[in-house]
Amino acid sequence: MGRSTTRGPSVSRQARAGVTLSVSRINKMLRFSGKAKAISAKAPLFIAGAMEKVVDSLVKGAVDNARAGSRNSSGGLLTKRIDLVDVIHAVRSDPDLARLALGFAFSSNAKNMKPIKYILSSDAQKKRKEAKKDRQQAKGAASAGRDAGMD
Repeated sequence: MGRSTTRGPSVSRQARAGVTLSVSRINKMLRFSGKAKAISAKAPLFIAGAMEKVVDSLVKGAVDNARAGSRNSSGGLLTKRIDLVDVIHAVRSDPDLARLALGFAFSSNAKNMKPIKYILSSDAQKKRKEAKKDRQQAKGAASAGRDAGMD
């Protein structure tokens, strides 16, 4: 009554984790990067899951931008492909993706857009700075008046 030598079909870590990206390839890249002496067995699984979420939100944004693109006279889309400009617009319009790609991706391939929708224009920034300075001066004058009345 020894061990059973028959095994079931082998299932990859990628299939067990339910991700699309290759867990073994990420593990290989982690090992050969030289950033750490030891890498846990679960690290490539977590990285694959996180990368899959990022890519999923990026592709969804790019698809939305492509669908909102130019149309012909009968109302059909001119192109049925996701273009580089659609991907760039998806990255720059989503605040989280914009912060993720800040400083190294998509520098000059599309027209200059603000990376996050809620960034103020230069005029609005000047007005905001002036209003802040006025509030600080008013606050300083009020506190100086209170201190003078205390004597």
